[in-house]
Amino acid sequence: PEEDHSAVKAILVVEDDEAIGTFVVEALLQETSYQALLATSGADALRIAQSLKPNLVLLDYCLPDMNGLEIYNHLREMQGFENVPAILMSANMPKNVAQQRDILSLKKPFELSELLESIETLLAERWDA
Repeated sequence: PEEDHSAVKAILVVEDDEAIGTFVVEALLQETSYQALLATSGADALRIAQSLKPNLVLLDYCLPDMNGLEIYNHLREMQGFENVPAILMSANMPKNVAQQRDILSLKKPFELSELLESIETLLAERWDA
């Protein structure tokens, strides 16, 4: 209630496993003041991102149509998304993929508290600076 002075931040969750995606979205809605939306493919993610303009993108690395890094690259090329932070999550992501692009990564399975902490840190760095 006291946070009416700033717009609600939105997080786009890109996860093809609907059970995991739904869990993450529900957790974000319950545990944070952020709006959260689920996309289950790269194409969905890019389409939703254009209308939602998320403040942060949470990307599964292994998706059916493109990987999380490809989505990240597409988003970076879209106007207004040059500085939107992202978190890559995967059980089996090639080593150093995220580090090479300076993207935060979480290895699945991860603790919810670890995810929430990472989101808070990234959003604080980007928007409170």
